[in-house]
Amino acid sequence: MSKATVSFTFGIAVIATTVLLTAQQPSGAVRGQGGTRGQAGSTGAPAQPRQGGFTSPPDNPAVLLFRETWATEATQPMVQSSISNKALTLHIYGDANEIRKSTHAADDEQYTYTGETTTNWAITLGDPKSYWDLTLDGRFRMQTRNSGLRTTHIVIKTGDGKYFASEEGNPESTAWIARDYIFRDLTWRELLMTDTPSNASNRRQPNPKRVPIIPMQRATPDLTKVEEVGFSDLMEGGWIPSTSRIRSWEVWGKAVARK
Repeated sequence: MSKATVSFTFGIAVIATTVLLTAQQPSGAVRGQGGTRGQAGSTGAPAQPRQGGFTSPPDNPAVLLFRETWATEATQPMVQSSISNKALTLHIYGDANEIRKSTHAADDEQYTYTGETTTNWAITLGDPKSYWDLTLDGRFRMQTRNSGLRTTHIVIKTGDGKYFASEEGNPESTAWIARDYIFRDLTWRELLMTDTPSNASNRRQPNPKRVPIIPMQRATPDLTKVEEVGFSDLMEGGWIPSTSRIRSWEVWGKAVARK
């Protein structure tokens, strides 16, 4: 509401209007940090959170399944001894002879180098004793320093033998960056892994030995039973100016014993 007052200064009438504002509290609500929340009666208990919001940690939180930082020796091609987790199995898709485990000794940098690949490629690890349940808060963390418009995507192989790649991934950067990804929050594409006559657009003689690693339609993988986890930029190499470099990566989830 408002009220008007009249005063005389030097014989001149001055009319001043004062506006009084009254804050209106929503009915049945109390003011708190960051906005209002519903009042829950005389007990003072907070109202239930909105649907889709954070409620509580998962009943079965993910644990670190492995962290790969590579062995110290530089090798080409990359082989089983190139990984630091000796209990896991290295899988290389594409031309394995063209993928290098590289190192910069002066900076203590160990990483993969895929700049000399002439086909699409993928690197994964698997546990011969366990599947991995990557639901709930299962996540993937990788440290990369990519160049030449390269994006490193997450690649998985599920228990039914299918392969998938995430649309999301680590982009090009001029320094090492580390990012986390929640598996169930990712958008997945099924991967074409064999060059077969069933591909209707294949107008040449198919090569059954070729692993194309081509993303196709969007799909929803079964994250409760994953055999392998790894990465790819889904491109052939462009030498040093255009390559993916992966320094370390971690997988969080739950191990499920193979029967």
